Amino acid sequence: MSGLPVLSGAFIGALLMAATATWIVLFRIHRKLSRAPRAVVCLMAVLLTITVAADAVNAYFSYLPRLGDVIGAATEGGSDPHLRTTDLRPSTTSATVRSHPHGAVLALPVPDRGSGFGATTALVYLPPQYFDRSQRRFPVLYLIHGSPGIPADWLRGGQAADAGDRVAVTGHPVIIVMPRMSHGWLDDPECVDGIGERVETHLLRDVVPAVEATLRIEPGWTNRGIAGMSAGGYCALNLGLRNRFMFGSIIDMSGLTRPTHTGGLRPLFGAGPQAPAAALANSPDLYIDGLGPGPRPQVWLDVGRHDRKVAGAMRHMHDLLDANGYLVQLHVRPGVHTFTVWRPALRDALSWFAADVARVSAA
Repeated sequence: MSGLPVLSGAFIGALLMAATATWIVLFRIHRKLSRAPRAVVCLMAVLLTITVAADAVNAYFSYLPRLGDVIGAATEGGSDPHLRTTDLRPSTTSATVRSHPHGAVLALPVPDRGSGFGATTALVYLPPQYFDRSQRRFPVLYLIHGSPGIPADWLRGGQAADAGDRVAVTGHPVIIVMPRMSHGWLDDPECVDGIGERVETHLLRDVVPAVEATLRIEPGWTNRGIAGMSAGGYCALNLGLRNRFMFGSIIDMSGLTRPTHTGGLRPLFGAGPQAPAAALANSPDLYIDGLGPGPRPQVWLDVGRHDRKVAGAMRHMHDLLDANGYLVQLHVRPGVHTFTVWRPALRDALSWFAADVARVSAA
């Protein structure tokens, strides 16, 4: 039941018919009903109408594609099978977590190791091979949420666990880590070390060490990738390029190429003389020419065809990366700035990352 799709025209149409029928019944027989039953029928009609409107908006953004996702979002994980998480601590072994034929999503405590960001919890997808092969190590992809957003968005709208299962079946399993990169759902820190939050430092000093101290990660920068969508796509591009010795692959889905804080750049970098330099140092399309020698991560850019502003920025970024010697590819697919683009983009990009890591390892 939790896997029932709620974005189809048939499902929305059924809700609309139920709402319409309830209103018709109310108008036809309301005079025959006493006050209490009339109020109940009226409430049902209003709730059904709101549900139809909400699901229509949900269908546009493709945010919660299944009934379990809706229930999970409403209960903060209560009935969502992807969010039945188990704490994953350094003492966790394959003996304490049983085999999962379709992988598992676990919660990883992330202590503050000096970033000042505070302790958080990351969601971690582990492929089935993680439990079946106790000595094997795995590549890892850090998957950044957008703004507004939380890590669970990738499990709901992005169906990251399904994407992980797909590559695991092909024999190229990947660990997917979904860290919290903002303090609240509406926060927009752009993953930078700003005047309010040191989010880049949180990722590098808190999240990555916690992951690598707890999980069986294949060492080496080529086995570590960073990805994201929308604001998280910008984060992946910026942090991946700024930390080229750490990430061998960058996946940017519908991300712009400069920080775009909704309140302007002042909330990020302040109004002091250092602000312009800080903004420049976090604008990939402006600093890429000056990065100089060093590792060249491979880059996957992905955007919806009708997401015109972002698509234009990505085409320009593609040309800049190519001119600077990066292996870069741009994918333009049908859609706009929604999960209808990011869900298939993640599936395709994860397959690319997993296959390339396997090829490099074999070489």
